[in-house]
Amino acid sequence: MIWHESAFAEIRFDCGRFCRVSYFFETTRRRLSPPRRNVLDIDMRRLLMAQADERALVARQIFSGREVARIQRDWAPAASLEEILTAVHFDPDGRLSFTWLKPDRTPVTERVSIPSIPR
Repeated sequence: MIWHESAFAEIRFDCGRFCRVSYFFETTRRRLSPPRRNVLDIDMRRLLMAQADERALVARQIFSGREVARIQRDWAPAASLEEILTAVHFDPDGRLSFTWLKPDRTPVTERVSIPSIPR
């Protein structure tokens, strides 16, 4: 169990190579999320999560699961997107920073603005 804040926890289970499932629990509102696969980072302020979703990096609302952003690039070939994402994190300004590998294995670092709600 990971306590991200005093009233917000994540319970994470491994389910194989490059596979894990997270449940999120908010104690103040007594909310439990459905299972969320391959969560890479969360934005506590806006209750968003970044996930590896097949060949896309996706930002979703934690409890509703609504997609707010989908990022697709010319990623390097790999069995899982997580193999070529070398860093992923939400910045305090609400942007998502990530480093990924191009097909020639050259690293690229980007910062992308992520909305709070679906467009």
